[in-house]
Amino acid sequence: MLDQKKQSAEAGCSTDSRLTLRQQAEARAHLKMAPLPDDAEAVSLGSLRQTLHELRVHQIELEMQNDELRRSELELDAARALYFDLYDLAPVGYCTVSDTGMILQANLCAADLLGVARGALVEQPITRFILREDQDAYYLLRTQIMATGRTLSSDLRMVTPGGAAIWVHFTGTAAQDAEGAKVLRIVLSDINARKLSEAALHKSEDFNLAILDSLTAEIAVLNRDGVIVAVNQSWRGFALENRIAPDRSAPYISVGANYLAVCQSAADLDLDGALNALDGIRAVLEGRLPSYVHEYPCHSPEQQRWFSMNVTPFGDGVVIAHMDITERKRAEEALREQKEFFHLIAENIDDFIAVLDLDGRRLYNSPSYRHFFGIDGALYGSDSFADIHPDDREYVKQVFSETVITGAGRQINYRMLKSDGAICAMESSGTVIRDHEGQVARVVVVSRDVTERRVLEEQMRHLAFYDTLTGLPNRRLLNDRLHQALAASARSGCYGALMFLDLDNFKSLNDAHGHGVGDLLLIEAADRLKSCVREVDTVARFGGDEYVVMISEIDVDKSESRSSAESVAEKIRSTLAIPFVLKIKPNGSAHHAVEHHCTASIGIVLFVDHEGTLDDILRWADTAMYQAKEAGRNLIRFYGATA
Repeated sequence: MLDQKKQSAEAGCSTDSRLTLRQQAEARAHLKMAPLPDDAEAVSLGSLRQTLHELRVHQIELEMQNDELRRSELELDAARALYFDLYDLAPVGYCTVSDTGMILQANLCAADLLGVARGALVEQPITRFILREDQDAYYLLRTQIMATGRTLSSDLRMVTPGGAAIWVHFTGTAAQDAEGAKVLRIVLSDINARKLSEAALHKSEDFNLAILDSLTAEIAVLNRDGVIVAVNQSWRGFALENRIAPDRSAPYISVGANYLAVCQSAADLDLDGALNALDGIRAVLEGRLPSYVHEYPCHSPEQQRWFSMNVTPFGDGVVIAHMDITERKRAEEALREQKEFFHLIAENIDDFIAVLDLDGRRLYNSPSYRHFFGIDGALYGSDSFADIHPDDREYVKQVFSETVITGAGRQINYRMLKSDGAICAMESSGTVIRDHEGQVARVVVVSRDVTERRVLEEQMRHLAFYDTLTGLPNRRLLNDRLHQALAASARSGCYGALMFLDLDNFKSLNDAHGHGVGDLLLIEAADRLKSCVREVDTVARFGGDEYVVMISEIDVDKSESRSSAESVAEKIRSTLAIPFVLKIKPNGSAHHAVEHHCTASIGIVLFVDHEGTLDDILRWADTAMYQAKEAGRNLIRFYGATA
C-alpha cells in the first residue's frame, strides 16, 4: 500500500513538472511569435497559427529539458564525487568481497592499512591478507554472516606483504551487487594500538599475579638461579598449613628462598622423588627439556597425599605448579582394583564377556571366548556379528540396535559358528554402559554355550512324547494328535479312524529268545506300520506289543471312510503277517537269524466331530480289537459291527 502511494505521488510530481514546463514554453512562445499577415484566409490562418505555435512550444520544451538534464548530470557528478571522497577518505577500510572470497573493491584506507596499492588489492583473495592462525575464525564468521544475513564482527589479525601482523576489528554484512550476485561488504577498523596496549597489560605483574591467584594449583615463579620471585595464594596457603609457628610460614618455600637448595636438602635426606625433581627443574632452566612433570608422594602423619609438579619455562626462569592429585590417585587405585577384579572374574568363569561399541565392534572379549571358539587372530575392532549363523544374524543385529536405542537389554537365543564350522547354541543377555551425559556408549554382552542344554532339552522333550524303543509317539503325543484330529473333523465334517492292534504270538518269541529279541521285533513292526500309512497319519506305541494307528480326515461319507480305513487295516495286517527275520548275537556266539511269524488283531472305530470323547474312542477301538482276538486272531473288526 505504501509503495502504491509512493508511485502515485511520483506520478503526480512528474505531471506537475510537465505542466510547469509547458506553461513556461507557452510564455516564451508568445514572446517569440511573429504576427501573421492580415490578408490570409481566416480558416487557414487559424490552422497555421496553431500548428506553428505547437512546433515552437515543442522546440522550447526540448531545449528546457536539455537544460534540466545538464543540471541534473552536474548535480549527480558532484554527489558521486562527494561519495567517492567520503568512501576513499574514510578513516576505516572498506572492501567488497565476492562469494568466492576475491576482493572486488577497496578504498584507500583499506589499501593503506594493508600496505598494498589499491589496484593490487582487486582480484586478490582476501585470505591472502589474513593471518594463517586467524583464517579459521574468518571462515566461520563469513559462513555465519552469509547464512544468517546478520551484520557480525570479530577481532582478526591481517598481514601485510612484508609479514607484519595488524589487529583489525572486522565487521561484515551480506549484500548483492548490481547483477544480484552475493557479496560481502567489509569494514576494517585499525585496533592494532589497542591490542598492543592490551598485550602490554597482560604482561604486567599485577595481571599475572591475579591470574596466578585464581588457580588452585600451588604456583611459584623462579628466576634463572632458582630463587622464588613470586608465588600465588594457593602456594602461600600451603606454606601456612606447613608453618613452623602459628603465624610464620615455612621459610624455605617463601619468596626469596632458593627452591633448588630446598630440593637439594630434601634429596640429601633421601626423600621420595626429591632428586628427580631437582634434576628436572635444572633441565628446564638450562633449556635441556621443554618442560618437566613429576608425581611424588608427600604424606603427612594424618593422611596419605600425592602431588604432581609441572615445570615450564618463563622468560629466563621457570614456573613450578604443584597440584594435589590424591583424589585422582585414589580413583586410579580403585579403578585398578576394579579392573583386576573384573579380569579375575572374566578369566575364570565359563560365560563369555564381550564389550562392544555402538556398531557392534569388539572392544574386549574374555579369554574363555577366544579359547572356546578357537580364534587365533586379533579380536579388537572386529565385527562381532560375523561369527553368528547367517540365518540368525539379522535378528541379533535388530535386537542389538534396539538395545542401543532404548538402553534396555534383553536375553536372546541364537546360533554361532566356531572356527571349525561347528554350530553351537548361544544364550546372551546385554546391558549398556552410559557416558557422563547419560548417553549409551558401550554394550556389555554376557553369553554362554547352551548347546548341551538344548540337546538335553530336546532329549527330554522327545522322551516326554516318544517311545524310547521304537521312536514312535507315545500315549501323551497320541492324545494330543487325537485332540487335533477331532478338532479338524469338527471343522471339515470328515471322518477319521482309530485302529487299536495287538501282536499275536509275541509272548512265545520272548519266552524262547528273551526280551532283547522281542525288542527287535517291536522295532521292525513299528517300521512296517509307518510304511503302511501317510506321513500325516500317526502310528503310536501304546505299550507292550500294542500299537495305535490314527487316520485323519478320510471322507465326509461314512461308508467311503469305512472302506478306506478297512483297506489300510488290511494292508497293515498283511504286512505284519510277513515272517520277521531277526538277526541276533548271543553272548560269545556268532550272528545268526531268528525267523518268527507274527500276526495282528486289529480293532477299528470311526469318529467324526465330537460323537465321543478321546477316552471313548480309545475304549471303543480296544473293544473292537478284543473282538478280533476272540474271533480267532489275525482279523479286523469295526466297533459296533455285528460281524
